[in-house]
Amino acid sequence: MERTQELFEKIERYLDKTLSEQEAIAFETEMATNPELKHEVEKHEELHKVLSDTDVLDFKKKLQKIGEEVKNEKLEDTKTSFFPYLKIAASIVVIIGAGTLLWNTFNSSNDFSNLYGSYYELYPVEDATRGNALAQLDIIMKNYAQGNHDVVVEKLEENTSLVTSEQLELYLGNSYLHMGKEKEALLQFEKIKEESKYHEGASWYRALTYLKLGNTDTSIEILNEIIKFNGIYKEKAIQLKGDLESLY
Repeated sequence: MERTQELFEKIERYLDKTLSEQEAIAFETEMATNPELKHEVEKHEELHKVLSDTDVLDFKKKLQKIGEEVKNEKLEDTKTSFFPYLKIAASIVVIIGAGTLLWNTFNSSNDFSNLYGSYYELYPVEDATRGNALAQLDIIMKNYAQGNHDVVVEKLEENTSLVTSEQLELYLGNSYLHMGKEKEALLQFEKIKEESKYHEGASWYRALTYLKLGNTDTSIEILNEIIKFNGIYKEKAIQLKGDLESLY
């Protein structure tokens, strides 16, 4: 996929929610069928998170403060004082430190993002649910299958009584994930009871959600539970856990 300025701006507009409704729907439909585009959007999301990190912001503030002090300091009296040079040296150290933090954090986040993109697959629509659903639910499921996740979320948030099964909670959680609403997705997955036949699937998506958030410790804990359960997600959980541990 060619990374153009136009694509960059469109991704940023999508993340800033400044695309029109039609443009956003078309963009999400394209993401659903284009893994490279989806991965590119996830990289932008991770970079946004890195740049909003409090540690990075602290570095920025320190750098700005030192820069202002250096600018205001008179360098004329260098014969009797090395203080101006110390400030300049300190500013260089801060720049290097900030750059290293940004680089390491982004690369680490990028590795986790790559893993998430490699393992995530949309939970499939089951025909049994669609066949027995009301007309409104059938429309929602068709939008889910077509990748129109904003429509799914909008309809189900408008009428929470439509979320009548744990299966639909899985669908809603997946739609939240596609929209970058990880916390809302977790709430849906966590609603699914342990005795439910959908619990293992919910656990798998919880592990992936924590991975997307960069919380790898919790992700591994959930993967261990899936492995112990010995169900259909066991092999995937073993592979993902191995890939995660190889990054440490």
